[in-house]
Amino acid sequence: MNLRQIDAFRAVMECGSMTAAARVLGISQPNVSRLIAQLEAATGFPLFERRAGRLATTDDGNAFHAEVDRSHAGLRRLQQAASDIKAFKRGRLRIVTVPALGYGFLPRAIRAFRRDHPDVTISLQLRGSPTVIQWAGAQQCDIGIASNIAELAGIEAEPFAVLDGVCVLPAGHPLAALRTIGPRHLEGLDFVSLPLDDDVRGQIDQVFERHGVERVMSLETQYSATLCMLVAEGLGVSIVNPIALRDFAHRGLVARRFEPGVVFRSYLLQPRHRPHSRLAEAFLATMRQVYAEEQAFIRSALDAG
Repeated sequence: MNLRQIDAFRAVMECGSMTAAARVLGISQPNVSRLIAQLEAATGFPLFERRAGRLATTDDGNAFHAEVDRSHAGLRRLQQAASDIKAFKRGRLRIVTVPALGYGFLPRAIRAFRRDHPDVTISLQLRGSPTVIQWAGAQQCDIGIASNIAELAGIEAEPFAVLDGVCVLPAGHPLAALRTIGPRHLEGLDFVSLPLDDDVRGQIDQVFERHGVERVMSLETQYSATLCMLVAEGLGVSIVNPIALRDFAHRGLVARRFEPGVVFRSYLLQPRHRPHSRLAEAFLATMRQVYAEEQAFIRSALDAG
């Protein structure tokens, strides 16, 4: 049996006659009769019989129609599922990121994305760069964001965020009167630092060593968000990834340009041997738009000084 025969059978059942079914299907009545005869031959039992000049369904035909209806309902569900997937009404997106972009930036990107795609399931995991790289290489995520790109077997990587670090100060700090801060301004101050194994920590330490400046290294923590929180509590000053600034604007945190510059980098990682999903590409487009807005906020925060 084939779908044309099944369509003819359903039309006859719904219309009550082969003539009416032919009009609905846009074919001739003899063609409908032929398709029904072929279906009866394929099933091995009669589907209809003539009673007093009217077409009547046999008991076997009624039983077969019930199965056809169930199958057709399943097909409709498949068609609806395909339509939903095409329109991004269904699907799952798995994102794993370093915390620098995971605390504030990515939730804002997800909020923007969900406005147009409210039914997509999104998993957001915060991990260190080695885990992000491992998961991307093992195809355990659709999008990864890491701070470095070491050991990239099986992964496609591209730069995403490249931002100059900024000096952050607690509200009311005397250095807030400056527009740009250099190493010598931080001589002898309590400095909240990234840990020794962080690549940017190495950049920052080299800057201060070249200028012969000693800081009071009173606190260490690994995430820019935590650095900002400690500074907002008045526990020192720091140099952070400016992507975290928006999350602490309400705390009165002051940000100033720092020269000579240190650079915070983030990279997009995707599995190399798997096609990029339409859903992931749509989210990346939203993410880039939100990143442009973040850059504008950072510029305004620095220019406000």
